Amino acid sequence: MSWPWESKAAVDGRFYAEHPTALTVTRSDTWSGPGFNVTSFGSNDATVMMKVQTAHLGNGNLRSLLLLDAASQAPLLAVEESRFGIAGQRRWEAFRGRDMKGADRLFVAVDKTRFLQMGNTVHVFLHANSSGERVPDFVVRGSYLRGTMTVSRGGGDDADFVAQIRNESSLWASLVGENRYTLWIKTGVDQAFIIALAVILDQMQSPRHDAASRR
Repeated sequence: MSWPWESKAAVDGRFYAEHPTALTVTRSDTWSGPGFNVTSFGSNDATVMMKVQTAHLGNGNLRSLLLLDAASQAPLLAVEESRFGIAGQRRWEAFRGRDMKGADRLFVAVDKTRFLQMGNTVHVFLHANSSGERVPDFVVRGSYLRGTMTVSRGGGDDADFVAQIRNESSLWASLVGENRYTLWIKTGVDQAFIIALAVILDQMQSPRHDAASRR
């Protein structure tokens, strides 16, 4: 399966991984909601390449976050919680830029984890997917609490993975909303796509602490 967008990167060529890449995503909550910084993993240069901020772009009762280029502050992606789907499944949508319009939608992530299931499963459907959310383009599976989630193409096994998202947070850090993730991304994969998935996984697994949730 070739990369499913019209160019090598979904958002910007700067985020196309020309070689295996490792990134650190650090969450720190603010009065308005969760925020994230993205930096290179293990580098002495702590320059932030991307920021994620809580935003209120769509339905005020649903969570939404904006992924920004750290240097220019230009919006790259918007991710928003959707209303529960079938059987109460949690859903998030991702859009290009900051417009929550159907034409700009890139993908939908649906939590397929079953009751009493050991581990987690999230199906990702690209906007052009015509299967009616029956055949995913990507599958995220593993254990969020135990530390590692694998992003694989289609319904393939973990051997066909394109990235891994590792939860490096301690129990205390998770309780106060200071999570940290390491992303291992293969060559030829859009880093912005994997960053967006990491943010969505964090939000799927996190209770709401932002001001909007207390209205």
